[in-house]
Amino acid sequence: MATYQNVHRQTVDLPRGYSSHTPYTNLRNPKVVIVGCSYAGMSAALTLVALKGDGQIPFASWGDYAHLKMAPSAKDFDITMVDERDGFFHSVGAPLAHISPEKTKVMWKLYEGFSELKRPDIDFVQGTVTSIDSENQMIIYQAPEGKSQPLNYDYVVISSGLQRPWPVVPRAKQLTSYLTDASTFTQRITEAQKLGVVVIGGGAVGVEFAGKIRAHHPETPVTLVHSRDQLLSKEPLPEEFKLRTLQLLRQQGVNVILNQRADVEELPDGTHHVKFNDGDRLHTSMVIMAMASSTPSSQFLPSSVLDSTGSIKVDSKYVLISKVLRMRSDADVQMYPHSLRVINELGPLPRLFAAGDITNIPGIKLGRTAMLMGSVAAANIYSLLVAQNNPSWSLAMEPYIQIKPKMAISVGDSAVCYSSVDGGVQFGKGLVKPLFGSDLGWSKILAALGLSIHEDAC
Repeated sequence: MATYQNVHRQTVDLPRGYSSHTPYTNLRNPKVVIVGCSYAGMSAALTLVALKGDGQIPFASWGDYAHLKMAPSAKDFDITMVDERDGFFHSVGAPLAHISPEKTKVMWKLYEGFSELKRPDIDFVQGTVTSIDSENQMIIYQAPEGKSQPLNYDYVVISSGLQRPWPVVPRAKQLTSYLTDASTFTQRITEAQKLGVVVIGGGAVGVEFAGKIRAHHPETPVTLVHSRDQLLSKEPLPEEFKLRTLQLLRQQGVNVILNQRADVEELPDGTHHVKFNDGDRLHTSMVIMAMASSTPSSQFLPSSVLDSTGSIKVDSKYVLISKVLRMRSDADVQMYPHSLRVINELGPLPRLFAAGDITNIPGIKLGRTAMLMGSVAAANIYSLLVAQNNPSWSLAMEPYIQIKPKMAISVGDSAVCYSSVDGGVQFGKGLVKPLFGSDLGWSKILAALGLSIHEDAC
């Protein structure tokens, strides 16, 4: 894998707001709170663990953490992970998890089962964050039983992601409830053999749902409906990628209908009429809504740190690097460095960072980029902890360098991928195993994070 190295940083005064902080040496067990523990949040937690000297930094080859290798250590801080769910769900794998019963449980792993998280300096809290008071460094969250609880912090990584509807992501918060939901869903697909299934929405999720249903239930008619004249219409991807995706779906027997908006009417017998704007209609057993609508999970934050979409504004102005960067030689990056600190109209908020899909950094929302951001945000928090304890140490912040568009989609038993570095658009069945394995990339992600052992509770 290519890397970029030797990012030259300059020493400057700490950004506004740091001078009034209590010195690190006077703090007892500083606490880093991670809000949202999916791809970005898990990467942030494991990066902090690694920087304590316990393991490898996830995705370190994509950054330049050289400034921390010889830094004074900062080990006496705790990590609290807060998430609505009781486990880490592979949301990228939802189209497979909700189609194949043998894959359902595999995609949801209880946090308590990861041996790497069973440490005295890591605590997991299940709950929904309702507010963050940056003045008093206090988080308020609602526990599953409905009681509001306070949680103090010294630094926060906000990685709560996007809200998406079921079945694009689970609606359940506990594994047991999720297994019931998913079992009911897969059973409905099994029973839909006669009239078939209609998937509405031709983004990546809709494409993968349609393809996986067709691959696992070859006798079931599958129709994909999209309102635009091409699939993946909102993604900044080459026309060839979108065309190959369409061709692969149709080759596998998916009926793809473009340029039609669908209105769904549920009938008394539980089946549906899908009505199109040209007056035609389709009678089907099951409708899956896979439209790309999603909203940032940022309702607990003040509007001053959010853009018009509800995404968190993050800092690029105060990244402490020189004007001349020696970048990777391949052309795989764009020059948009971010320190990932949350900002408002006055500048960066000293103790708040954000990572993952919830940020306002443009580009395709991918698990890989979310994990890279989580790692960078955690490294910068660690740098601040070191600097507070060691005033003479030259503080430098790791920049998040945005990666140019890359995309891989599983289309039934085939795949299509795009990379500006590795030869443009490729497609075919031979790509499935190296890109996705047998679980839509879940094993690859766990390995990349360093999550090697999980003990199932049930």
